[in-house]
Amino acid sequence: MDSQFFDTVIIGGGASGITAAIYTVRKNLKVLMLTKNIGGQAALSGDVENYPGFTMITGADLAKKFKEELMNFENDGLWIKEGVEVVDLSGADPDFLVKTSDEKEYHGKTVIIASGRIPKMLGIPGEKELLGKGVATCTTCDAPFYREKQVAVVGGGNSALDAAFVLQKVARSVTIINITDALRGDEILMKNVTSSSKVKILNNHEALEILGDQAVGGIKIKNKQTNEEQIISVSGVFIEIGWTPSTSFDKLTDKNDKGEIEVDNYGATSVPGIYACGDVNDQWGEQIVIAAGEGAKTGLRVAEHLSKVPHQQTSNIHEG
Repeated sequence: MDSQFFDTVIIGGGASGITAAIYTVRKNLKVLMLTKNIGGQAALSGDVENYPGFTMITGADLAKKFKEELMNFENDGLWIKEGVEVVDLSGADPDFLVKTSDEKEYHGKTVIIASGRIPKMLGIPGEKELLGKGVATCTTCDAPFYREKQVAVVGGGNSALDAAFVLQKVARSVTIINITDALRGDEILMKNVTSSSKVKILNNHEALEILGDQAVGGIKIKNKQTNEEQIISVSGVFIEIGWTPSTSFDKLTDKNDKGEIEVDNYGATSVPGIYACGDVNDQWGEQIVIAAGEGAKTGLRVAEHLSKVPHQQTSNIHEG
């Protein structure tokens, strides 16, 4: 295995990781970004209308611009390894060891975890193929694009209720497809949703298939009590069965009961030298712009942290 040394290793290539990379490189640090793909959850969003600088831009185009921005720094201290996943994180300040899925090892004086979160998916036909084409996992991001359209929300907990509450303000109708016998969530949220004339609740129903060619056209469901199947005509299907923080590689930092990495106001974790920003941490607000802001703040904090660490040679960095 190659062994390479960096001032900071950034795990993740979404909005928070990209911004952290830009700020740390501009502080004249040697930075490595390890990511499966550049763009993160932003790349899976439909049209984005709430990111400063763009009246409207698709998630895919925003991810492309993220990548173009990063390329400007590749000759200035930034190394990018795309198409890999981090499988293990070990060590202690100021020498952490990061192992990747391609059996490489990298040392970092610091580590910034910006690996985001993974939406729990249904695993049914049509879901993967139509993701970003009517299948959505971020209601806040995509709800405005379903004005006066018929949509379905799959789930029965607080996230599904919250999605339905947001959607009923813009959509023509919202059908909640809940696999259990009753919705479960906060009382006030439950009341707000169930009292809406736009919301239809189908308890004891299972989603079987999402239908459509280039875009979602419907969803096939089954009544678990009668085994009767039917197709509901919808333009959007919001999967709201929960999220999992992407931290399977991290056995070092403290997590909350949701599995999110606990951080202070500057992104510092329970382990000196390890920082976390974006959706992977326990801070409020899962939005692209919030993630970018956290990345900037964490990047600056890492630079400050390293300025207090005795100098260690990193000039042996090379591209493997």
